[in-house]
Amino acid sequence: MYTPSSFKETDPNILFEFVEKYNFGLLFSQHTGSPMVTHLPFLVDPNRGKKGVLSAHFARANKHWKHINDSDELLIVFQGPHTYISPSWYVNRGDVPTWNYATVHIRGTATVIHEEELLHKMATKLTHFHENQTESDWKLSEVSKKEYQAELKAIVGIEIEISQMEGKFKYNQNKPVEDQLKVIKNLDKLGLKEESAIMKNNLPPKE
Repeated sequence: MYTPSSFKETDPNILFEFVEKYNFGLLFSQHTGSPMVTHLPFLVDPNRGKKGVLSAHFARANKHWKHINDSDELLIVFQGPHTYISPSWYVNRGDVPTWNYATVHIRGTATVIHEEELLHKMATKLTHFHENQTESDWKLSEVSKKEYQAELKAIVGIEIEISQMEGKFKYNQNKPVEDQLKVIKNLDKLGLKEESAIMKNNLPPKE
């Protein structure tokens, strides 16, 4: 990923926090020279393995998992808030438009999981994570045992041991503070709160 130094993020804590928040990722692999991709919600555990572990599950009917082995390097891409930036928001309106965005790329090798007990643990953790985020009181136990067993048989798990993480947070850090403040003002005006919040966090500390 092309990442100028102004936009490079290397702090693992920030990257893990980003992946947890924007956890619907794109998993890429290669098969006989052709790219394959699947959209999956991931859980991240920064305390497992040398650099952390990602976990997710495929629909068993998705043939992508059949073409993944433990020697393949996979790429998983997580996309955060992004938006067009108009030159009219800068002090110098003669500048060019740009696009603000945040993304984290993770590389690693995978283990495919079929064991029912492990799949149950993975499904439970992922469900609890998102139910807590939505402040819901729903539980997996509300699904009948027969239906739940059928659903487990219909998925295949995957765990990816992370070997490399790189983050790119491109939010006008290369512009004067005055320009950044004007962009923030316009993002707030448009209701783009997430993009605005990231820019506010990136502002240099006041003297």
